[in-house]
This record gives sequence, structure tokens and C-alpha cells, in this order.
Amino acid sequence: MLVLMAGAIELGYRVGLRTRRRSGDPEAIAKRDVTLGALLALLGLLLAFTYSFSLSRADLRKEALLTEANALGTAFLRADLASEPARTVLRQALYEYARTRVVDDTDVSATQTFAATVERSEEKQRALWPAVKAVLADDPPGPLANALVQAVTEVLDLHATRVARFTDRLPMVVFWLLVLVTAAALAVAAHNAGLAGHISRTRMGAFAVVLSALIAVIIDFDQPQRGAIVISQAPLARTVTAMADELAAADMRPD
Repeated sequence: MLVLMAGAIELGYRVGLRTRRRSGDPEAIAKRDVTLGALLALLGLLLAFTYSFSLSRADLRKEALLTEANALGTAFLRADLASEPARTVLRQALYEYARTRVVDDTDVSATQTFAATVERSEEKQRALWPAVKAVLADDPPGPLANALVQAVTEVLDLHATRVARFTDRLPMVVFWLLVLVTAAALAVAAHNAGLAGHISRTRMGAFAVVLSALIAVIIDFDQPQRGAIVISQAPLARTVTAMADELAAADMRPD
């Protein structure tokens, strides 16, 4: 990004110098200042919208992860109200499914690995509903059974929600439009400096660094598990740990 911005600045400045040598018209500078102001206003608008878009998507991903962690914990607790042996089967199925919901950067580093991660999770998910049906076969319908069905259904629904939130990214056409407008604004600013006959490379470089850093942050928000700003898996990890501890404690209880 910095190389692209530096190239835009250098190109604009060289063209401005050449125009100055040919015409030397001071009124041309004023005319191009109007263009620069319009480009900077458009750039500010695009930056605000794309930053807001990426930040809101990051917040939605965090919310989806926390909601799923809570739903898995609730379903696991309600499964404890069922009768044996269906209770242990359902709780074990919920635990195995919850383990697949904790992902790291290697699980989403490429399209193929992400698809494999989703497939592995859906494979464990398919064991949940048969386990619920086994519970309902042993226990008569009632408020407790309805609460359990509702909790497991919410877990199943949140799978699609979380996958959709994860794959909802900034459209590439918007990203390239942002890059184009940024480069154009810097080129026009450097062109005006060329018409004036001098340029402050320190100031222009600082402006390019700030713009590049802001665009990098926007991109980073759009990479929830691979960038510098990642979504913490701690809520789900704590839920899985609590499930494992509860299952281990249940195995140690005397019959």
C-alpha cells in the first residue's frame, strides 16, 4: 500500500512539474485545488463508510461467538435434566460439537481449510438431533423437554448465523474503489505541489502513511482470525473446558 501511494505521489509531482515548465499558469493551481478538495471529501466519506462497515461486521462476529458459547452452555446444562442413558449421549454429543466450534488461524487460513472446518463441525452437529430424539423417547413431553428442544434448536441455528457472519466480508470492489480514490487524492495533491514548484515529501509521506495505516486497519477488521485484531475464542474455549470438567466429574460419581 505504501509503495502504491508513494508511486501516486511521485507520478503526480512529476506531471505537475512538467505542466509548470510548459505553461507556468498560476491559475491552473487554483483550478486543481477545487478538484483536490472534492477528492479529499470523497476519500473521507469512503473511509468513514468502509471503517464503519468493517467495525460493525467485527462486532457482529464477536456477538455471534458469545451467543453461541452461551447457547451451548445452556443446552449442556438442560441436557443434565434428561434421564440416563440418553442424558450422557446428548451431553457427550454437545461437548464433541462444541470442540469443533473453537477455531484458530490454521482452521481458516484458506478457503479449503475453512470448508473442511465447517464440514467437521457439521458432522458433529448431525449427532445432536438423534440424541435429542432419544431423550424425548425416554422422557414424557413436558416443560423440561420443551426447554431442552428449544436450547438445542438454538445451538443448531447459531451454526448458520456464525458461518454467515464470518463470511460476510468487505466487497472487493469497495476496497479497490477506496484504494483508487486514495491514490488519486495523493496524486492530485502532489500534482498541485508540482505546479507550485516544490513539495514537502515529509508531509506527503506522513499523509500516505496515515492513509495506508487506516486502510490496513479496515482490512484487518475484515480478517477475524488472521489479522492483528483477532476475535478471541476464549468464551467458547471456557465453555468447552467447563463441559469437559462436568463430564469428567460425572464419570467419577458412583452409580
